[in-house]
Amino acid sequence: MPREPYQVAIDVGSNSIKLCVVKESPEGNDRLQVICLLEGESSGIKKGVVTNMSEATQSLIELINQAESIIGLPIKSAVIGINSPSISFVNSEGMTIISATDNEIRDSDVNRVVDDSSRKAFGVQNTEMIHLITKSFSVDNQHGIKYPVGMVGSKLEVKTLIITCDNSFLRNFSKVFEQSDIKILNTIFTPLASSDYILTSRQKKAGSILIDMGYASTSYIVLENEEVVYSNIIPVGSDHITSDMAVGLQTNIEMAEEIKKQYLTLTRLDDENESIEIYNPDLQINEKFKLSEIQQYAKPRVEEIFMLISRDLKKISKNSMPGGCVLIGGGSSLIGIDEVARQVLKLNTFRYVFDLNTIDFIPDYNNDPAFINCISLAMYSYHNQEDTSPKKTKFLNAKNSGTAISSLWEKIKKFLPI
Repeated sequence: MPREPYQVAIDVGSNSIKLCVVKESPEGNDRLQVICLLEGESSGIKKGVVTNMSEATQSLIELINQAESIIGLPIKSAVIGINSPSISFVNSEGMTIISATDNEIRDSDVNRVVDDSSRKAFGVQNTEMIHLITKSFSVDNQHGIKYPVGMVGSKLEVKTLIITCDNSFLRNFSKVFEQSDIKILNTIFTPLASSDYILTSRQKKAGSILIDMGYASTSYIVLENEEVVYSNIIPVGSDHITSDMAVGLQTNIEMAEEIKKQYLTLTRLDDENESIEIYNPDLQINEKFKLSEIQQYAKPRVEEIFMLISRDLKKISKNSMPGGCVLIGGGSSLIGIDEVARQVLKLNTFRYVFDLNTIDFIPDYNNDPAFINCISLAMYSYHNQEDTSPKKTKFLNAKNSGTAISSLWEKIKKFLPI
């Protein structure tokens, strides 16, 4: 099927909706151009959940109309990224006995073992699978196998990571896009696409963690030996930092947010008594705040986020990863946050910046980390357009497909080294 001239990605966040459109650069050589980059209010959406259907639909329509006026083309479909507390992660296992008289493993055996893994994972009702990721296979006592077809054995086992989402969450968002006349090409757990596009092969192999610091939550994904080892969402985000500052500084949320964005630094201060003045429109006066006090009320919450992640990593024995830690998301823009992460996680840490040798930005981007997920989703989807349909994705999307599990192996084989 011919590649579409452009790819639209919409990242539905807890505080805003972001949209990115990419197309092939005139220079070619797999170089892409970001031709539209927008952020809109998420009216009718609170903490990633639809609370008002009509308001949410209107918010999306306004964003789509704005994008269409910029690119001069109609937008009828998009890849949707979600990163919500409604997401959950299930590690599952499957097992099947090889039935062939010669004990040779065939595609049908792999289909059965993956199917068994899927069935065992769905003891919880009201959830829907959006990704099924095979981690490794075992043949009898041989573990860590990537491609078992053609091998000989009596028992085949598989370990999988299954990512699910609440049915009501997906239905409500699907309805919002349907009412906005936008066809959903695929629904993807955003950090999964971002890690696939952002992390290098060396990082994926050596072991690394990608942390997305969002508005209401912080999600992360761990990769090692080019496999997704673990993923989780922590219900603490940059908005919690703002709330702590508002309480500690005895000011309103709007003032605290402005102070956080403009003046907060998490590194050691040269002058503990240095202060800033900022106009309070409610009181119609200038208020003075010490930089040390601003840091005092914000830093503990930042440390808490990384301490929660560190605790999870210790549980899965992944507290040492040569590939290090990569920070993305709006919260990662805070000055010195990489230093705090390095101290708490004991990992080499840096904030991601796009390689301008492979991507052009037509609109101003200014390295805003809040857009990294949306851009990565669009870039990944463009390069994998044949795999971003509801029935065939790199991440094995089995949503709304009764025959998806039976054909999973045909999709899996394409992305495994042989």
